[in-house]
Amino acid sequence: MLLAYFELCILIPLGRWNDQPDMSAVSSGNLIMGGAIAGAQLLLLIGTVWRLKPLLWLGLIGDTVWLLLHLHSLWLPYIFGASPQYANMYARVWGRTTKLLPNFGNHLAPDAMHTLIDVFVVAVIVTLVSYLRSLPTAASPVERPQQAARQM
Repeated sequence: MLLAYFELCILIPLGRWNDQPDMSAVSSGNLIMGGAIAGAQLLLLIGTVWRLKPLLWLGLIGDTVWLLLHLHSLWLPYIFGASPQYANMYARVWGRTTKLLPNFGNHLAPDAMHTLIDVFVVAVIVTLVSYLRSLPTAASPVERPQQAARQM
């Protein structure tokens, strides 16, 4: 779900939902960022299907870093107030976008697109931690989906 939503937002102009200056579906920046995150999420999907712990851990680390970047760049200015420099950037980049939370004073709300991305990222992280904890330890044999199908 995160992958589909992210790719939708990065590649298709959705009006005020993802309105950003000079946004173009064919811009090299959007394609590079969209490709990098899509690749990482696909590796995470492969790790989930094949129960490959290294890919799952890389996915967990990557999504956690992504969430921490959003916390630093979007949520801390909302919670603690934005600097004048941040407020200028905010007006330029997110000033016309849809918001789910109110602005108050110099507390500038993250746009709705990023708020929903963060909800999905948190859901992925919680699910991943739960899934990793449910997998057998290294001492236990792991049955891969393909092996299980052959035994039937």
